[in-house]
Amino acid sequence: MDNLPIFLDLKDKSCLVVGGGVVAARKMSLLCRVKAKITVVSPALSVTMRIRVGAGEVNWLATSFSTELVMNFVLAIAATGDDDVNYQVYQHAKANNILVNVTDNPPLCDFILPSILERFPIVVAVSSGGESPILARQLRACLETLIPPSYGRLGALVGRYRDAVKTKFSTLGMRRRFWESILQGPVADHVLAG
Repeated sequence: MDNLPIFLDLKDKSCLVVGGGVVAARKMSLLCRVKAKITVVSPALSVTMRIRVGAGEVNWLATSFSTELVMNFVLAIAATGDDDVNYQVYQHAKANNILVNVTDNPPLCDFILPSILERFPIVVAVSSGGESPILARQLRACLETLIPPSYGRLGALVGRYRDAVKTKFSTLGMRRRFWESILQGPVADHVLAG
């Protein structure tokens, strides 16, 4: 395994997206879903990005990228379609200890954005480590048929009772056995059936 799969808490964290096209818009949309504070740097924006800016979800700097812009961010995504600009973003992000992803260039990535299946609060991420994003998307599509949306309800139910179960069962082994019986028994069956 080349990459450690982790889930980052980016809520209210400052994130930079450099680029205004379709690819940058997809990355920006992911950051919007986790409620990051997003700044987009690009002279022009796609329609999707303009809508987000108009709704006040995204801050737009209508300019070309410059190195002064890569400060005070915890994460940066370079998606300009211009290899030189993307490399500048990478260099300056690295110099400032900012996690960086340069789209379609795995050697210039601290992290890979996986293909995501969301059954909130359950999230499944599929990655090829940047080798084959299309294959990762196809695998996610297969998983969508195996993991119905009702698993989100089951995850939420467990979340509501987690503290109460922790109080009731003092050891990890006892809690594990309890949850296994719930998740493999009639309670889970009823929740999944609606």
